[in-house]
Amino acid sequence: MTRQLIVFVASVVGLTLFALEATAQSIPDLSGVWQRSFPGDSSLVAAPPMTAWGQERFDLAKPIHGPRTTSATEANSAELNCLPMGFPATYYRPRPFEIVQLPDRAMMLFEVDHFWRMIYMDGREFPEVPLHTWNGYSIGHYEGDTLVVVTRHMLGWQSENVQRWIDRLGHPFSDEATITERIRRVDEETIVNEVTIDDPTAYEEPFTGTLTFRSRDFELSEFICQELMLSRLPEMRPE
Repeated sequence: MTRQLIVFVASVVGLTLFALEATAQSIPDLSGVWQRSFPGDSSLVAAPPMTAWGQERFDLAKPIHGPRTTSATEANSAELNCLPMGFPATYYRPRPFEIVQLPDRAMMLFEVDHFWRMIYMDGREFPEVPLHTWNGYSIGHYEGDTLVVVTRHMLGWQSENVQRWIDRLGHPFSDEATITERIRRVDEETIVNEVTIDDPTAYEEPFTGTLTFRSRDFELSEFICQELMLSRLPEMRPE
C-alpha cells in the first residue's frame, strides 16, 4: 500500500469516527428502564374540553380508577379485557418500560402486555393508506435534547364494551387522534414527556399535559395478561 493511499484511508477513517462521535453527541441519551411517578388515577389535564361525541362516550365509561370507580367485574376498560390501551394510557400502568435508541429508530419495550413500540427516525412519512392498529404508527425526530414522537392511526373508541381511553378515568379518543410526545431527560434519574392530544372528534381543541418517569435499575419481567385475568381473584375477572 502506497504512502498516499495509507494517508487517504487514515483520513477517511478519522473523518468517519469524527462524524460518528458528533452524531452520538447530538442525540440525547434517553435509554434505560423507566416507570411512572404520577398517580394512576390522574388525568392528563384536569378537564379535557370534550365535544358532544366525547362527552357521550365518557358518560358510558366504567373505570376502576378515579371518582367514578366501578368494580372490576362491571368495568369496560381495555386493560381488563387484555387489550392494548394505546397512548398515553399505557404509561398509566404501574409497570416499567425500556427505551432503546438505534440510528434509524427508537424502540419502547413495555412490560405491560409484553409489547414493543417502534418509532421510525429515518425521515419517512405516514402511510398514504392508513392502517389503524392498536398502538398506531409512530414517527420521531430529535430536536436538541428532546425526542419528538408523533403517533397516528390508533384504533380509538369502538363500542360500549370495547373502550379505549387516554387515561384510566374514561376520557375517550377517536380514530382521528394525533398524539405528539416531547420526551426529554431532565437529570440522570428523570425524564418528562409533554403529551399533546389533538382529536377534533373527541375534544374541542388540542390540550397538553406532562408525565414524569423515574429511572429503574432492573430488567423487565414477563407479563401475561391472560394469566392475571384467570387468576383466583374474582374481582380481577371481568364477565
